Amino acid sequence: MLSRGEATRAKTVVVLAALALAACAGPGRRATDGPRFYANPGRPAPAPQIVGWTDHLAKMALKLFPQKDTLPPDHWLTPAQAEAQFESARAARLALTWFGHSTFLIRIGGHAVLTDPVLGDRVGPGHLHLHRLPPLRPDPGLIRRLDAIVISHADYDHLDIASLKRLAGRFPHARVFVPEGTAFLVRRAGFARVEEMRWYETARLDGLSITAVPAIHGVRRPPFAIDSMHWAGFVIGDRQNRVYFAGDTAKDQAIFSDMRRRLGPVDVALVPTGAWSPHRFQRPYHVDPAEAAELAKMLGARLAVGMHWGTFALSEDPPAEQKRRFLAAATTQTRTTVFRIGETRVLAR
Repeated sequence: MLSRGEATRAKTVVVLAALALAACAGPGRRATDGPRFYANPGRPAPAPQIVGWTDHLAKMALKLFPQKDTLPPDHWLTPAQAEAQFESARAARLALTWFGHSTFLIRIGGHAVLTDPVLGDRVGPGHLHLHRLPPLRPDPGLIRRLDAIVISHADYDHLDIASLKRLAGRFPHARVFVPEGTAFLVRRAGFARVEEMRWYETARLDGLSITAVPAIHGVRRPPFAIDSMHWAGFVIGDRQNRVYFAGDTAKDQAIFSDMRRRLGPVDVALVPTGAWSPHRFQRPYHVDPAEAAELAKMLGARLAVGMHWGTFALSEDPPAEQKRRFLAAATTQTRTTVFRIGETRVLAR
């Protein structure tokens, strides 16, 4: 039973959620110059939107999703451990650092690329915000070089204006690659070199290629109209190594098989292994851990790294279960692994 205070809060959240979703379902504010709602090939039919999202947001705000005490043991490094690992990888040909959720620093071929930077203690608007469960590791101040940022889509847990403002203050000349309709948000944060990309467009950066690739997802960022900004994953590579960053996505055999055919295999796949429960509701937007491993396998990755888990309480799947299921999904072709918060791994010297 909910207490009187919890019940009042639940009613408030339901009303706020319904209002936000009603705004999204109508014309709303568009992110682009004219009406542009994006096709989502391969996405299964969503569950009923207003009922599903209102229930989902109410549970989120009432802290009914797993919290800090359900995180796996030894889920994060100490500041000293995180700093030592980070510094040891400065000269690596390929190294990954996980700051939590979908934020990785990819050091590849002498370049540094940051994915979906969320580097604060909370995400989300107003009363619907979520607090980070583990501490942030490593200190983002350790980043001395940043050549590029890739942002998969404009959901609040992937495009965080406060984090982008801090990065723009330190790295104003970094190039930022975003899906169509999203650049105006990033320019607000202070970046001048913001480039919108369609699926399969490629940008070049001193020997590094960054290719936007399909994802099966959507964008919900009130007060903007639902799906009025696009979404994407990215393949980042030099002559020796290629890394796939999925962002958020559901699974479709044809789309990801076509991606492999067009681009060839990747070496490492960063794939989302959280926010999949209840599967009936989440399936149009997110893979479950086994599907995440399957995506990596379809793209030819020898190593699949789990992300989008163990940082924010976004769904009903407990973090320990997110980790267990993903590790259990390994195959002889594709090894699965997860990092500790703040961990850096050198994959190629």
